[in-house]
Amino acid sequence: MTSGNIQMGPDPDRVLEALRELLREYPGARQRSAEEVSKELVRGGHLQDEPDPVLVAEMIEGLDAEEDSLQADEVSGEGEPT
Repeated sequence: MTSGNIQMGPDPDRVLEALRELLREYPGARQRSAEEVSKELVRGGHLQDEPDPVLVAEMIEGLDAEEDSLQADEVSGEGEPT
């Protein structure tokens, strides 16, 4: 049995893919609130259903951390093959 408060949204993997697409097209979306980005994912045709803004915020944080890590690797030269 499920609670009426559980909100099923798009698959998290699909949300991440759509978010990456949106951020490639509009990098400035990172500066907007998670609620605005959630709505934009639908308005922009990336998703049919609006994802949970909390999930979107966590994914943006994760993508930012991933980018920071990649940039740090480039600066230190760790990303270069030997």
